[in-house]
Amino acid sequence: MSTRQIASVAVFIALYAVIGQVIRFIPNPMVPGAIIALNMTVVVIAGILLGPVAGLLVGALGSLLDGVIRGSAFQLWAIGPHAVMGLAAGLLARLNPTVAALAIIVGHALNIVVYLLVGLLPASQVAVAIFWTGLLVETIIDLVVIWLAVALLRPLMRTASTA
Repeated sequence: MSTRQIASVAVFIALYAVIGQVIRFIPNPMVPGAIIALNMTVVVIAGILLGPVAGLLVGALGSLLDGVIRGSAFQLWAIGPHAVMGLAAGLLARLNPTVAALAIIVGHALNIVVYLLVGLLPASQVAVAIFWTGLLVETIIDLVVIWLAVALLRPLMRTASTA
């Protein structure tokens, strides 16, 4: 990784943690004790714009930093899922950047599995329709945010790399 890429990864990690602090008081109606995870979009955006390794690093280190700052078990257990999500976004972006936004679904799915396995998400909660409705709405919002951010940031990233 070049110095510019490392700096970009650091900015995305900081952005992930900052968004985590801003949204920390927005409760997630689907999962008791969790928040709406809009900072997950930062991981996918980093993967799409900077590549799979950057996406992996932003997912892992952003989750770690945010989890430590907040003292959030949800965030700390999300380190692995978010790293995989960032990697998937970077790999999918090589095929099609628009489709790569769907890596957010990978992150949500892995989070659900991990949270179920460690007991942060009660299995009874997954059986409730509002859980799936809320997840669908959150995912749609995530996709819109990702597509808008990539559409706005990609030209800036290209300009910065040629400067």
